[in-house]
Amino acid sequence: MFRNLLGIELSQLRFALMCSYVGGILLMATGLIFALPSIFIEFTNDAPDFSTFAWILFVVGVARLISTYLYAMGKKFFYYIIIGLSILKIIEIPAAVIGESIGFVIWYVLLTGIIELLLLLNIFSKNAREEHSEIN
Repeated sequence: MFRNLLGIELSQLRFALMCSYVGGILLMATGLIFALPSIFIEFTNDAPDFSTFAWILFVVGVARLISTYLYAMGKKFFYYIIIGLSILKIIEIPAAVIGESIGFVIWYVLLTGIIELLLLLNIFSKNAREEHSEIN
């Protein structure tokens, strides 16, 4: 698909890095949606305060963007941080949807879960591991 759109072939490692960027942006957007006042999200009076959790999501999204950028610049250590943040996000998905409405479950799991699965499938592939070992 990207060969036709961009005119270049994307390796599995580069595709995983693109998924990491998208995942970081989604984390930041989700954090801001819950942190800032919105007409789209209404909490009942007895709902707990999500602002601290929302800002944590935003900061983790920024950290993910920065770590992906630093890895793309050649810092090999950030490869493991990207994998760790992705696995942490996969673990967080079931905890985030427990007790929520079916609409929230569908959009949250589909939107964030697919990105994380694509990232992990591509970054653990044989070609991506070989490309990672060739980076200076």
